Amino acid sequence: MKDTAVDMVVVEGERHTHVLLSGEMDLLSAPSVRERLWELVSERPLVVDVSGVSFFDAEGLRIVAATARRGLECGTGMALVGMRPFPEKMFRILRMHEEVPLCSSAREALWCLLPRTDEEIEGWLD
Repeated sequence: MKDTAVDMVVVEGERHTHVLLSGEMDLLSAPSVRERLWELVSERPLVVDVSGVSFFDAEGLRIVAATARRGLECGTGMALVGMRPFPEKMFRILRMHEEVPLCSSAREALWCLLPRTDEEIEGWLD
């Protein structure tokens, strides 16, 4: 069995954390990814770009769903960006998209996660 790994780049935004993942999310790599994602989502809203993830197995999908639930428990939340067609199909079949927003862009993900400020709302009303 070959070693698999997921590379993770974490970028701190003003009000959220953006994570870029690449590699394979499988039984071997998912536990270390879960640990770090849980740490991050416990602190701030999390946008996870999975466009570089070439493969998800059941454990990889489970880690994503568990991280999203952790975000809900902590009051932060998580959204995914860049899901490839096959894993997205699995997310939808398993109805995981009801727990984890699947977004087409980081901007859309932020709309799903961040509460609007009074200034932003006031600007829309003017």
